[in-house]
Amino acid sequence: MTAPAPPLTQSVYLVEALKRVLKERGMTYADVAGALGISHASVRRIFAQRSFTLARIDEICELVGVDFLALARMAGDMRPAMPTTLTDAQEQALVDDPLALFCFHLATDGWTVERIERDYAIDQTLLIPALMKLERIGLIQLLPGNVMRLMTARSISWRRGGPMRRFFDRRVKEEFLQYDFSAKGSIWEFEIGELSDASRILLERRLASLFREVRDLIARDALLPPAVKTNIGLLIASTPIPLPMVARDVTAGAFGPESREIRSLKD
Repeated sequence: MTAPAPPLTQSVYLVEALKRVLKERGMTYADVAGALGISHASVRRIFAQRSFTLARIDEICELVGVDFLALARMAGDMRPAMPTTLTDAQEQALVDDPLALFCFHLATDGWTVERIERDYAIDQTLLIPALMKLERIGLIQLLPGNVMRLMTARSISWRRGGPMRRFFDRRVKEEFLQYDFSAKGSIWEFEIGELSDASRILLERRLASLFREVRDLIARDALLPPAVKTNIGLLIASTPIPLPMVARDVTAGAFGPESREIRSLKD
């Protein structure tokens, strides 16, 4: 697989947003130079080299009448959307390499290479090859100093029927359900009932919205210090079943003599 071209840096989009605002205001580099009291050549060099100080950006923002946060949002809108799903080959590569999968999961949560190495005591002779594999399959870019740049969205939707979903069904689901859901901070709710098709579709929409919110919260908290965060798992499952589970237990005699009385009443 050919690795994608390196993404443009954040400063590129910020400068492009600033250029757009200048154009919308009908202002030239000469106008900026005159207002700031510097040479035209200096302004051209600052924009070309993106060598802005924060103070200089504040001055230009004030000059063109735009809030810095609004400029940053504009720059963010100019960035191409990162993929939220992986290809079949990318998913399979992660399934085949548990350490690479683990590192990718941590990268989407905002972990640094230094923190992975420190908190999990993973030797670099194992860690770096896993990161290089993530780079080869186009999921991260490994920058100088072992800095990871994520090449996907922080929230990934695993494709139904894809390698990762099959891996979850085979390994993760069974292990997850072994946890103690009576522990503090755990949630265990269970409900059974009949729903119309319209209500079932509404339920699916609300669950999808809930998971989007969870992913947004994970992305928002990614940069918070580890000491204030707890790793959680969330599993919600819904599927049609032939009979209510209680009814199946009754007809199978699971409740002893009482179940036979219930069956006789039904007959």
